[in-house]
Amino acid sequence: MATRSTDALQEDLTDAVYRAALEPEGWTDVMALMRERYPSSAQTFYFLNRRERRLRPVCLAGIETGMVGSFDSLYFAPDNPWMRVSQRLHRPGVVRTNERLDRFLRERGALYRSAYYNDWMRPQGFRHTMGNTLLSEDEVVANITLMRPADMGTFARAEVLAFERLSRHMTRALQMAVRLDRLEGAPAGPAAFDALPLPLALVDAQRRVLHANAAMESLLRRREGLWLRQGLLTASDSAAQHGLAARVAAAVDVSESRPPPTAPLWLPSGPHEGLSVQVLPVAGGRGRYLPPRRSVLVMVVDAPGVPALALEALRGRHGCTHSEARLAVLICDGRALREAAADMGITYGTARVYLKTVFEKLGVHSQAQLVSRVLHLRGLAAH
Repeated sequence: MATRSTDALQEDLTDAVYRAALEPEGWTDVMALMRERYPSSAQTFYFLNRRERRLRPVCLAGIETGMVGSFDSLYFAPDNPWMRVSQRLHRPGVVRTNERLDRFLRERGALYRSAYYNDWMRPQGFRHTMGNTLLSEDEVVANITLMRPADMGTFARAEVLAFERLSRHMTRALQMAVRLDRLEGAPAGPAAFDALPLPLALVDAQRRVLHANAAMESLLRRREGLWLRQGLLTASDSAAQHGLAARVAAAVDVSESRPPPTAPLWLPSGPHEGLSVQVLPVAGGRGRYLPPRRSVLVMVVDAPGVPALALEALRGRHGCTHSEARLAVLICDGRALREAAADMGITYGTARVYLKTVFEKLGVHSQAQLVSRVLHLRGLAAH
């Protein structure tokens, strides 16, 4: 059988890594092609959690099964030179080899004096390594590492340069995979977001926008109360920015003892206008790649004129009385039932009766479902 050229193998590898972004089992094919393109006895793709000091493997081709269990204690040992430089060298785009480690430390053969090498690498016949970090986030790094025995020699300069070029594609593919993983695992996936006319954005703890529907993108372009600054969701008013950042932080750090604020956040969008914004915690995806991360849903629930439209939609579409519709809108604005009753000047018992009737008329069974239904009605009314 004819041997493929290195250029052809490199192209096949590039194609394979993008396929693996959509089909996680495809990383096995990537590792097989990696072995052919960069001859080696082990090809590994794994995640290192530096905070928890443990390995989470994705594909460990060529690694003895019995050696996987001892990896954590040996790799994270104080005498492993890779741990001494982890923060500086475990970064995307930095290809690591034993020789580069020596030059960085200005210390020849540091790896070969470590327990990680003598008790883990050497028993498996490994001497030379070449690796790269594809992603680094929240003390978790995704690494590709290839290992060779002594008789195969070190990785040549041409191999290192080609591996650097390939690593850029692997990083983009993995970023795509992580984003899809998180969005697919969220309670409202991309399709559901895009179908809603209300401005919605999914953001992380740093307010990086993970996904925004068309309505939110339009609002951000107009810079009416909210806009993007270097990829971060930002309030146009500097004073309101502190409130937005605090709400996002509270939603990320939510727990039974620290519930998130329920009242809407007011963001000015003009001299006499503004946006009422709800910030809610949501699940962070399935964690197939990076660990699950709590995301935050930012919803523009009110703009000028929208409450009146929502009231009319509840009355006209579902036959709610004015009081029932007003109670539903207040709850969707973040009021607790007792607070809503006080705002309306009715008793808590009467509010409970109204709410039960609203549930029946809208065909919902919880306040969360009610909020979703009313937000959808608001969007339809506004259009």
